Amino acid sequence: MPVFVALDAGTGGGKCAVFDAAGQVLATHREPWSYTVARDPAMPFVRSFAFDPDAFWAAMCRCVRAAVEAARIDQSNVAGIATTSQREGCVFLDAGGREIYAGPNLDARGFVEGLDVLGALGGERLYAITGHSAPFIFPIARYLWFRKHDPRPVAHVLMINDWLTYRLCGALAAEPSNATESMLFDLRERRWSAEILERFEIPRSILPEVVNPGMRVGELTRTAAEQCGLLTGTPVLMGGADTQCSLLGAGAIEAGDTAATLGTTTPVQMVTAAPEFDPAGNLWAGCHVVPDRWVLESNVGDTGDAYNWLLELVAGDREPAARYALAEQWAVQSPEIGALAYVGPSVFDLTKMRPNKPGGLLFPFPTMHLRPDRAALVRAFLESIGYAIRANLEQLQALIGQTPSALILSGGMARSRALLSLIRDITGIPVRIATEPESAPLGCAVLIALGTGVYPDLRAATAAMLGHRDEEPDPANVATFAEGYAKWRELYGALENLNI
Repeated sequence: MPVFVALDAGTGGGKCAVFDAAGQVLATHREPWSYTVARDPAMPFVRSFAFDPDAFWAAMCRCVRAAVEAARIDQSNVAGIATTSQREGCVFLDAGGREIYAGPNLDARGFVEGLDVLGALGGERLYAITGHSAPFIFPIARYLWFRKHDPRPVAHVLMINDWLTYRLCGALAAEPSNATESMLFDLRERRWSAEILERFEIPRSILPEVVNPGMRVGELTRTAAEQCGLLTGTPVLMGGADTQCSLLGAGAIEAGDTAATLGTTTPVQMVTAAPEFDPAGNLWAGCHVVPDRWVLESNVGDTGDAYNWLLELVAGDREPAARYALAEQWAVQSPEIGALAYVGPSVFDLTKMRPNKPGGLLFPFPTMHLRPDRAALVRAFLESIGYAIRANLEQLQALIGQTPSALILSGGMARSRALLSLIRDITGIPVRIATEPESAPLGCAVLIALGTGVYPDLRAATAAMLGHRDEEPDPANVATFAEGYAKWRELYGALENLNI
């Protein structure tokens, strides 16, 4: 039976997952990683992030070796390997193919150059071409910064998933879903923007050929095969951006399908049959990994990382697995003293980006020393994810003019049964919960299955490899949470007008 190997380079770490042709996870292995961080003395709120490409590649290879070994498979049954990664992260190569810069999606070193891009091209025109605004962390700004501050010529600009593909097989290639996140790409045409390249004197030669996700681009080199513990010549196929791969892996492939990927951040995306643009330039438009499909995105922002931070504060004396289990127990309790949380999840609005915007945990004034306990704080945080998903979902609905028939849920935090129930009842619409939470690598596996001919078309592949559990909201809870949502939004708006 064929098996598929998916590499996933996220913001917090790298992962490898091995799937069979039925979409079942045979094994996974993950390693955390960290970045070199520096502050700009002239702008203290601007931080640059970088990573060691050799160390990151070695971590990914260890993940592959460990996952393949745990899966107990015959290496000759590996039909193919593909990569997915965080969006906006990129790597620059010199003419010899060596990495001279590697930065994640957090790197804001090009903040000033982003302002230059807005001044030279204009925000409206930039959005009309790329579907994105506020270019401060995007590769276009980082490339312009590098050109200004580093004498080494850049020969190739690759998104992180493209760079992993290059490391696997030596091919220089890109695909539309993550190329869109470079702000060098024409969203409508699905090709590099001649207008942007000309305006900023960026040579077309440094950008790779654009191919479709699922296309075979090469085979595992002898060196990469030895490092990963696979056979030389194993087919390497094009993957995609993690969020769009997650849409595919969760089954969001038809126009109108709407999904929230509950991960480090929580994008809320609607699949569209043609590019859809927000007249206000706030919501992002992008390319799906599915041909002839695009996405419209709002984003809840910091969810998984903020949750880990909170659990370290309230249950840091326990191992991570024990923290999550205890938090799950707390989350289903009805707190005596309720709270509202503003420590991560937010309403996507790039026009109101402020580094000094306050956050916090709000609860009734502690008369008689009555304060919420740890369980109430955890419950409040998970409710805030539901409230923020509803708010971001409403932004999509207002633009498209329709309410989705269901909200598809996946991602690492979809393992929390309490969170899923809260989202269901807070949004008040049916939810389709992906059987496999790790939908980004599963989306990669679907692309491999298509590209290697294991399945004849997308419908056959998704029918065989994906599964869901459908749930309806509880009407009584919907009414209760409607009041809570109104209060959360009211206080959210009040905080936007405060400085700290």
